[in-house]
Amino acid sequence: MTGKEPSTITAVEGSVERSFRLLQTIVAADGSVGIRELSRRTGLPRSTVSRLVSTLFDLGMVERTRDGGVRPGSAISTLQPTMSLTARIEDQLRPLLAELVANFDENAALSIDDGDRLLYLADAKAEHAVSVPDVADHHHDFHVVAPGLVTMASWPTERVNSYLKAELSAPSPFAMIDPAALRNRLKHIRSEGHAWTNQELDVGVNGLAVGIFDDGQLVATVSLFGPDYRFSETRKPDLAAAVKTVVSRAGETLLHAPRIR
Repeated sequence: MTGKEPSTITAVEGSVERSFRLLQTIVAADGSVGIRELSRRTGLPRSTVSRLVSTLFDLGMVERTRDGGVRPGSAISTLQPTMSLTARIEDQLRPLLAELVANFDENAALSIDDGDRLLYLADAKAEHAVSVPDVADHHHDFHVVAPGLVTMASWPTERVNSYLKAELSAPSPFAMIDPAALRNRLKHIRSEGHAWTNQELDVGVNGLAVGIFDDGQLVATVSLFGPDYRFSETRKPDLAAAVKTVVSRAGETLLHAPRIR
C-alpha cells in the first residue's frame, strides 16, 4: 500500500457519505427541491450538490423537474430489497385482515405473487369450533387457490400461456387443470373482480379472494377461507361484493390508496 492510498480511501468514503446524505434529503423532501435548498438542508456547498446531483441523475437515482429542482428517480427502487417491500406490504395490510375477520367471521389471509408460486404472508383466524389450518408462510400453485387465480388474472397473456403449458398439479379431485377452462375462468375473474374456489386445494375448504391494486398494478391479494358447509358462493352469494366494499374503503389509507378491480 502506498502512502497516498489511505487519503484516497478517505476521500471516496467522504464522497459516498455526502451522496447518500444528499439522496436521503431528496427522498425526504415533499416534492421537488432545488440545488440552493439542498445546499441549505445538507450543509454542502452548492457546487458539490450540483456535481453530486449530476452523478445521481446519470445513475437514475434522481430526476430533474421543469422548475429546475430534483426528485427521486426510478432507480431508487433498486435500493429496496424484495423482502423489505414484502415486509412493508405485510405490515400495512395486516390490519385489513383483522377487519375482514371482524366483519365476516371467517379466516382471512394476505398473499403475494412470489414468482413460481403464491406466498401467503399472514393470516387471521376467526373463532369457530370447526376451522381450517393456518396458511401463513405457505406456498401454493396459483391455479388451486382463490388468491392465486386473482393473481393470474392480472398477468400478461405471455405469462399465463407459459404457466398453462406446464403440467398443472391437482392436489384435490376438484382442482381445475384444463387450460381452456382456466382461461375462461380467468376471463370471468377479470370481469367480476374476485375469485371463488371450491375445495380445489383441500377437500372441504373453500376460498374467496380480491386483489389490491396500486397505480394499476396488483400489489397483493386478500382472501377469506373456511369449511365448505358454511362458506361457498351459493351459501353466501353477496359476500364477494361486501368484501370488495370493505377492501376498497380500507385501501384509501393503505399502500397509498390501492384500488380494487
